Amino acid sequence: MSSTVFLILALGPLVLVLAVIAVQRANAVDDAYTGEVTARWVSSSTGTYGTTTRCMMRIRTDEGQELAVAVDGRTYNALGVGDRVVKTPGARWPVRSG
Repeated sequence: MSSTVFLILALGPLVLVLAVIAVQRANAVDDAYTGEVTARWVSSSTGTYGTTTRCMMRIRTDEGQELAVAVDGRTYNALGVGDRVVKTPGARWPVRSG
């Protein structure tokens, strides 16, 4: 019985963290906004599995919100500071508005 309790206590926080990450990702896909890229940067960290690189953009929405958005490398290279962007519900990344 004590091993069952230990297993639940050990795996409970991991399951909770994974659930929170899944909900955040699902909400990010449903977001919609238009705005302008005001900054962009790449951050990297070295961990157990090697170097991890994150491409980030700061977007000021037309409503005045400041968003820090993690994007893939293709989106990062396609958009620059000053570009107008639009993010539609269901799309993973913002794209240049045209």
